[in-house]
This record gives sequence, C-alpha cells and structure tokens, in this order.
Amino acid sequence: MRETSIRLRLIKIAYFILVLLIGILVASKLTNGENTEMSAPMSDASLPVVTLSTDKILVNPLKGYTSEIDIGHLRGDIIPVGAGRSLGYRIDTFGSKVSDLQFELRSIDGKSLVENTPLTDYKESDNVIEGSFQLKDLISGQKEYMLVIIMDTDIGKARYYSRVVWTEDDSLYHLKDEVEFVRAFSDATFSKSEAQEYSRYLESNSEGDNTTFSRVNIHSSFNQVTWGDLNVSRYSEPEVYVTDLHGQTGSYELKYRVMVKEGTISRIYNVTEDFRVRYTTDRMYLLNYERRMNYVFDSGSYAVGTNTIGLSISEPDVQLLESSSGSAFAFVSERRLYMFNNSENKLAYLFGFYDTAHDDIRTRWDGHSVKILKVDEAGNVRFAVAGYMNRGLHEGNVGVAVYDYDASINAVEEVAFVESTQSEEILMHYVDTLAYCGSGDVLYAMLDQDIYAVDLLDHSASSVVDDIGAGQYKISESESTIAWQSDLKKLSLMSLNSRTASDIEAEDGDYIILLGFMGEDLVYGLCHSADVRTDRIGNPIYAMYTIRIEDTDGNTLENYHPEGIYVTGVNIVDNQIRLSRVVRDEESDNYISTYDDQITSTLKAEEGSNTVSQVSVDVFEKIVQITTKSDIKQKQLRVLTPNQTLFEGSRNVAPDMDRDAAKKPFYYVYGLGGIEGIYTNPADAVSLANTAPGVVVGDDNRYVWVKGNLLRSNQIMSITRSAESYEDITTTDSTVVCLDLILRFEGVNRNVEALLSGGSSVVDILKDSLTEAQILELDGCPLSSVLYYVNQDIPVLAMLNDGRAMLVIGFNDLNTVLMDPQTGQVYKYGMNDSDKLFQENGNHFITYIKSQW
Repeated sequence: MRETSIRLRLIKIAYFILVLLIGILVASKLTNGENTEMSAPMSDASLPVVTLSTDKILVNPLKGYTSEIDIGHLRGDIIPVGAGRSLGYRIDTFGSKVSDLQFELRSIDGKSLVENTPLTDYKESDNVIEGSFQLKDLISGQKEYMLVIIMDTDIGKARYYSRVVWTEDDSLYHLKDEVEFVRAFSDATFSKSEAQEYSRYLESNSEGDNTTFSRVNIHSSFNQVTWGDLNVSRYSEPEVYVTDLHGQTGSYELKYRVMVKEGTISRIYNVTEDFRVRYTTDRMYLLNYERRMNYVFDSGSYAVGTNTIGLSISEPDVQLLESSSGSAFAFVSERRLYMFNNSENKLAYLFGFYDTAHDDIRTRWDGHSVKILKVDEAGNVRFAVAGYMNRGLHEGNVGVAVYDYDASINAVEEVAFVESTQSEEILMHYVDTLAYCGSGDVLYAMLDQDIYAVDLLDHSASSVVDDIGAGQYKISESESTIAWQSDLKKLSLMSLNSRTASDIEAEDGDYIILLGFMGEDLVYGLCHSADVRTDRIGNPIYAMYTIRIEDTDGNTLENYHPEGIYVTGVNIVDNQIRLSRVVRDEESDNYISTYDDQITSTLKAEEGSNTVSQVSVDVFEKIVQITTKSDIKQKQLRVLTPNQTLFEGSRNVAPDMDRDAAKKPFYYVYGLGGIEGIYTNPADAVSLANTAPGVVVGDDNRYVWVKGNLLRSNQIMSITRSAESYEDITTTDSTVVCLDLILRFEGVNRNVEALLSGGSSVVDILKDSLTEAQILELDGCPLSSVLYYVNQDIPVLAMLNDGRAMLVIGFNDLNTVLMDPQTGQVYKYGMNDSDKLFQENGNHFITYIKSQW
C-alpha cells in the first residue's frame, strides 16, 4: 500500500514537471519570437557576388541590385581597362542558380546604351563562375562609362554596377603598383619592424589624435598606426575597392576584420582603411590615409558590466535614444540595433543583416544605416533601415524600411518599405538629415529635395514641403521642427509633431534671413532692403541689423542689435553663435569688416539618464561605453533575438519624385569614405571636397571638380594670343575684357559692355552666352582648387575688391599665369603671391564646365 502511494506521488511529481517544462517551452517560443505560424527569422542572403579583374588584378566585389537604380546618381567603384579593352570577372554564387549572363556598357549618366552583349565564354566549378569579355571599339579613351553585369538569379534579375575607364594603354593608370602599395602598407602595420620601411610616408604631427585607435590617419604617430601595444592580428583578408582613379592619383579602400586578444578574451573589430596615392616613376606618394576601427558588439563577450555596456574601441558618435524615464533605451553599434530594458533586465538584438549564423561578404555590405525613431517605457522601438537591403524580404532593393519592435511578444514587424531609385549613399545621407516619427503613425523623411510624409498605416506618401532641398532650409536638433524660405519676405516653420505650419514675415522694407537652429531654438536675421549690396560677381551682401533667437512657442530669447554694426555671416556650433560683422564706410557706401562677436546660450544642455562616453584605459587607450541609469543584474540578464512577424501582401510605398535637375542642379561631394555632402552651391561643394579630400560630381554623374590630378604645367595659349591682339585693352573696363576673352575662346560674340551697362551681372552674361555650359560661382574657394579648371583648358575669372577683373589661364609648380587687363599683359606670378592676392580679395572666382564632359 505504501509502495503504491509512493508510486502515485512520483507519477504526480513527474506529471507536474512535464507540464511545467511544456509551459516553459511554449512561453519561450512565444517570448522569443519562435512561433512558426506568426514569425520567422530573416531569410538568408541569396544574391551572388561579382568581382572584376583587369590584368589579373582582382578588385571591387560588387553587390547585386534587384530594383531599378538611377545610374546618374550611382557613384560606385571604378576599374580601368587596358589597350585591349578586356575585363575578367568572377561570380561567387554561394550555391544559388545563375543564368542568362550579359553585360551592358552605358554612358556615365546611364541614359545612352553603348553596348549590350551576352556572356557565354566562362567556366563554372564549386559555386564559382569565371570568365572574361572584351569591350567593343565604341568607347573614348580616358572617359568614364557605367558597366552593368546582368544575370537571372533565384530571386529574379540582378544587376551589378561599376564605373570603367579605358586608359588606351596597359598602364591602367598604375593600378597594379598602387594596389600593391596599399596592401603592403596595410600588412606592414601589423609588424613594427616591417612598418619602418613605410614610416617615411606618414606626416605625423599635432593634427593626429594619438589617444584612440577608433580613427587613425596620416598625421598619427608611427606607434598609433602600428596598433600601439594591442595584441592584434588579421581575422579576415582585405577586400580591395578602387573608389577613384585618374592619371595622377588613385583612391582605395580596404575592408577587413581584426582580432584583439586580452588575456583569454578575444574581440572582433571591423576595420576600414582609405588611401589616396600618387604614382610617379621615382616613388609612390601617400597623399591621404585614414583607418577606422569599430568593435563588433558581442553581449556574451564580457561587454555587459554592472552599470555599463561596453563598446570597446569604437567611434564615439554612438546613436542612443531612450524612453522618457530612461528605463529603456536603444542603441546602434556597427549597423546593428539593440534594445536594453533595465526594469525587465532584457537585452534584445533587434536588427542586423550579419550575425554568427550569417556572416559573409553579402551580409556585411555596409551600404545601409539604422536610425532609431522612438522608444517607449515598455521597450517598444520604432526604427528605420535606410539604403541597400543585404538580405530578407527586400534583398537587393534600395529604400527605407520602417520596423516596429513589440517587446511584449519579442517580435519585429515591418510597417512600411519606402521604395527608392537613388543610390544607397545618397538615400542614407537624406535619411540621416531628416527621418522623424512623432506621436502618430507618420514618418517624415527628406527624399531628394522634398520632405515627405509617409503614412505607415495606409502606405501612402505625400510631399509636405516641395523643393526644400533646392532652397534654404534648416532642421532642429531633434528633427521635430523644420524651417524654410523660398523668398526673403518670410520664413516658414512646421512642427512635425503636430504638422502645424506658421510664418514669420518681415516688415515692409525688410528682409528676413533664415540662419538655423541652436538646439530647438530658431535663429534668424533681419536686414533692411536698402542695406543690401551686390559685389561684382552678382552675389548679394545682406547686412543684418538684428539677430533674433526664438523658442518653439515663438517667444524671443535673444534680440542681438548692435548699434552701427551689421552681421553678414553666422556660424552656429553647439550652444554658441559666431558672428561675422561689418560697418558701413560712409565715403564709399560699402561695408568694411570689423571684429567678430558671439552669442552664447546659458541654458545647460539636457543629459539623458543613460549616456555614451569615452573612457581611457591602458592598452586600449580610449574605449566607448554606455553608462546605464540603474545597475544591471548580469547573472539574470536575458538576451533575446526576436524573429520578424510574417504578413501577407505588400507594404511598399512609392513616393512620386521628379526633380528638374537642369533648373536647380545638385552637387555631390565624395570623400575617401563615401559621400560627404549634397549642395546647391558649387562653392560649398568644392570647398568641402578640397578638405575631404575628394571629388564633386553633378546630377549626370560627371565630374565637376577633382582633388589634385593636375599636370605639372598648363597654359591656355588661345587666350594668351587673343589678349595680345585685344584693342584698347588697358582703357577698356577689365570685366568687359575678361568676359570678352572667355566668350571669344568659346566662339561666342556678344556686346559685353552694353550688357553690363544694362544691369546684367557677370554670371547672367555667361549663362546666357554659354548655353551648353554650367556656370560655377566658386566664391571663397582657394586658388589651388580652381586650378583644376585651368588644367582642363577652362579660364577662371577672378574679381578683386577694387572692381578689377583678371583671368587665371595657366600654372606650373611655382607660378600662376595671369591675364591682367589693367596692364594688358599675360605674366607669371608666384604661386604663394597669387594665393595671397586672391585671398586678400575674398577669393571671388567664376568658371564653368561643359555639359558634354
């Protein structure tokens, strides 16, 4: 009897344990998003990878696009072809099926098809297809084209893009020597003894930051470039990308991973190295070098402490957004999104294309960004992924995917996908500029020149403000308020939380000038219309008598009104406004510069409950960490990986975008690491590219400006001869002479003197006369930057403060060649003296580019 009782008790205990285990299993499946009927992991990457080769040099792994792309705005990498115009290719299929291979060769803007040829001469083995092809004799030498490799894949037709240039000889712009140099330089950094040979290429000085390994450049110390005392080794072989290539210079990017060991702990880091080099027969020159190093966050690798989440060696501008109380927050590390809920002791990995189970070149493409839109107290997160989609539902597409993370069921759901034909770099730039989601289900995002409202419920898009990118606009720090103006009589404001718009109008006889935001506070200036002056180039000078700062409710916080002094320039940095000022010269009625001033906000910037900071440690130097509001219970911490909620139908949104690039062209600046900015003013674009350093391209993907790449000397002899035969050159107005010489050089005859007397500006005359050219006002750009145009046999008009005009028509290593109508002479002038002359006169330059370039 007693044995039966014990047996029954054991059966009950076993039954209870079984029921408990089943309950735990079901709960686990629900809370971790593993319900196969409701959600599933993101699908694997399936597109092949194409790598090009020229003269057996394998470079530029290419990703496949399955949606339409505007080639005219796709920069991509570049590969040269030699005298025989042949290219090799390698296709890594990763087990997927590939068929119907072909290639197209198009003009660089994509509008003209030069060649369309099937690819049949290849061999296939072990998930690799290798072959070669020859471009037909239909291309011009030293001119860029867009190569498109096309194939059918498991998920549809895919296209792979690369710029290509025919060098006409087998020098290939010295590609082989330059690739060997950058790879050898990179390899040598891992050995201090081997690196000694390359130390002469460094320009170590005070400009280099030797306190962090997250960003190292040519100005860093030898010890810093060679990884200091880190126990570091390569974890993967470098992928080599040719980002730009010219006869004199080349730009290259290496991407790889390193492992850093600290005792028994090993950490993995993503590394990107950018090089700009110049080849000569004597030696190689390293013009620019930059290396970025970022920790691949691993929650299980001692990264979570008692009140910190460690991001080790990383760049410090970590994106973090917290709930109102700070109990939950989300952060982005190396294009992967995490949420931490302190009250529930949960760390969830919400989004990322790569992880331990999905880690190859396809999942690691870096052509996308993650932007956190909002976080609530329960740990629910809304976020956007902008750019190229490495895998998943939209693999191979470019767009903006908006997701919601539901903490209660631990699942991520796509709520909308905004389609785009723009390149991923441009789209990422716009979304970084503005992507805001308030309390409702509307995403406000800048797409090209417009701000769109994307309804996340009915999946529609409408333009909120048209042509804002082509005019003057500013966005508050939180991105919740935008301000813009299409004329100088009023500026418009819109709160994106309430979508309410209001105007601030200037009084009669006044202009209002939008200057920007200091945090959330609007900054603008007021100018009497009678105080506006115009320089000889035609640029207006707005002398503002008042600078005003207003809060979001329209209350005036500051009314800066100096007596007898005017403000002509404003630079807002953090909580400080720097003011460039002038006074009026009563004799000439012109403005003369006076000392600068500043306005400083006394309001202390609000700090969140959870903060990102850099701390110094011995061997690792500066590391980045998130300090949490409350202590973390490490042993009880739950690390979750949610699945994606399945849904039927499409949630795509297709905004209607059609900017007229001819009327309002944009200028795109590409630096060593990709896109740096988009401008409507070419002077701003050239100034940034000169510093970046990099290039400027227009809406047709053609060069507007290139850093360096100059001949040793050049002179426009046709203008020299025209100046020698110009009648009454010294008694004719110098601006008339310079414009005459430019127009004659281009085969145009106009009565320039009459046009100027009739009120036309220099720019107006050039635009009306050179209808096939794009006129560039490069006000403020240094002399060295405008020599690029002289190198292309295009004269540069320089205006001096006293009203005189000169032409820059030549240069060599030591001198410029100037044409001065006042003396009637073409003469050499020292480069340093020339630079000083034009700088003291404001660097007022005008030139142009021809549309057929």
